[in-house]
Amino acid sequence: MYHINSISLNSDDETYLSADDLRINLWHLDSTTECYNVVDIKPVNMEELTEVITAAKFHPQHCNYFVYSSSKGTIRLCDMRLKLSATNMLRCSKSPKIRRQNPSSRR
Repeated sequence: MYHINSISLNSDDETYLSADDLRINLWHLDSTTECYNVVDIKPVNMEELTEVITAAKFHPQHCNYFVYSSSKGTIRLCDMRLKLSATNMLRCSKSPKIRRQNPSSRR
């Protein structure tokens, strides 16, 4: 069991996300005993764990979108309308890598 690191209410005012280190769950406000696992990054072998979920948040207007960040510095945009497979619960787009420039090389 892991500690919840974020909770985000959906714009539909009926559902919310809870995120811990390895999973993001979708809950309905009327049911506190059931939830749907929408993101699961737990590896089969915990020794292979390379990142954890740091936060999750719904889009403020579009109830099917949410983002989550990881300890590797990535941000993923997820659309709950698009399901790929049972192992990849949702289609999530990874943020492009941002290249840091040395301030002295900007001339």
